[in-house]
Amino acid sequence: MKLVQWTLFIDMLGYRDINGAINSEAKAKEFIAFMEENKAGLNFTNRTEVKKQYKKDKAFNLYEYYDVKHTFVSDSLIITFSPKEVRTLKEIKIKYMHSANALFIILMRLQAIIFNCFSQKGLFLRGGISTKYCYIKDEFAVGEGLISAYKAESSLAIYPRIAFSPEVLKDKQLKDSVTDLSKIMYGGNNIIKLDSDGVHYLDYLGYNLSTVDMNIPMVAELVAKNPHQYLLSVQHTKLFFEKHAKAVKDKLTELEARKTGLNDKKLERLQKVIDKFLWLKSYHNSSLSSHQNYSEYVIK
Repeated sequence: MKLVQWTLFIDMLGYRDINGAINSEAKAKEFIAFMEENKAGLNFTNRTEVKKQYKKDKAFNLYEYYDVKHTFVSDSLIITFSPKEVRTLKEIKIKYMHSANALFIILMRLQAIIFNCFSQKGLFLRGGISTKYCYIKDEFAVGEGLISAYKAESSLAIYPRIAFSPEVLKDKQLKDSVTDLSKIMYGGNNIIKLDSDGVHYLDYLGYNLSTVDMNIPMVAELVAKNPHQYLLSVQHTKLFFEKHAKAVKDKLTELEARKTGLNDKKLERLQKVIDKFLWLKSYHNSSLSSHQNYSEYVIK
């Protein structure tokens, strides 16, 4: 039996503006170094030491069940967790619970890239998630899962969010397993969030907050075992929201300044871009609404 395959196609919003402003070798090298840093960060989460660590994990050895692959194509990142045939895997319930666990791992690994993009370059990610087949070798990626994830990114995501392709949530057992794991590990803070337009997306801000929420038993246990590590996590989360708020505010200020002298047609196009970041502002603020300790990071 195999677990569920996860395939993500992710774009960087604002990449074209930055790329179009590169007019010297120095600027080109600086931006390529930034992209190589993103690639290195993802490689770091998949390094040999991590694989050895998972091998010792009695609950879930990720690499026993998945080949983990990723590639960058220009401003696009493609990730696939390709399931292996595991003879000892015989229970459907365990299949879906492990598959849900893999989605949490994907989100955890994306955090560093998300942070690096908005804190360094004011870039935000928009993407799609599929459970269909994808194959990656070096810089090449093929398969219906790639197309499904790309369609979710291009037609469903719209805003700076990573949207689920419809086929993902048609699998009720998979959806329920993510919900159940959210209850067990994250106090009910589901990483799959339903937006007002009916699109489900990956809740990276909610996940970030849940990792330091002492109302969650797993977090409280960490505090008891290693209070120093918990304090470091709190500092990181505060920095994440501080930089996130600044990046969103700066982007909205920049876009508003572009309005001067534009005709109606160009203003209409610009407003569509502004709306994307107004959505992001709303997402940011709503994520903090029940966390009074982070009220200073609400975007005014």
